[in-house]
Amino acid sequence: MTTTVYDVNSPWEDRWEMPQTEQLLAPIEEQRRKVVDILIKQISAYPGVHQTLIWHGTAWKWTLQFSLYNEDGGLIDTLAYLVPNPESPVLCIPLKPSTVEKLPLKRLNRYIRDGIRVAKRAVDIYWAVWNPTAVTETEHLMDLIKRRHKILLALKAE
Repeated sequence: MTTTVYDVNSPWEDRWEMPQTEQLLAPIEEQRRKVVDILIKQISAYPGVHQTLIWHGTAWKWTLQFSLYNEDGGLIDTLAYLVPNPESPVLCIPLKPSTVEKLPLKRLNRYIRDGIRVAKRAVDIYWAVWNPTAVTETEHLMDLIKRRHKILLALKAE
């Protein structure tokens, strides 16, 4: 009689048990972990932004979703997604065409412009993704998030 041994999935891949954020981040290589920690801390610090952990299917698995809420607790929009893939974390910033039109693309860093330029478009949203590996890249990403946060709040005020 043989015994079958099943591979234990990493917390990121285990759909049936919601992990703690620390469990998701622990397997990430040290330099990338530093970048991810900075992104989480800085995105979460924006007014009205709430972080939630959501299962987003087989591609993104457990993902940190940063949603923007108004003062009354109403959802404005999702600001960003952080996919804590242990091999290569991904930051996704969904952008509507109206938001892209309001961005000063020529003034944005090339790293950001290229991410927007090659973004896949689905359901009238550009799904811009980056695999940040350096602290300088986080600075450029945070500039885009800051601009998106400001645009979303301005649209809601109208």
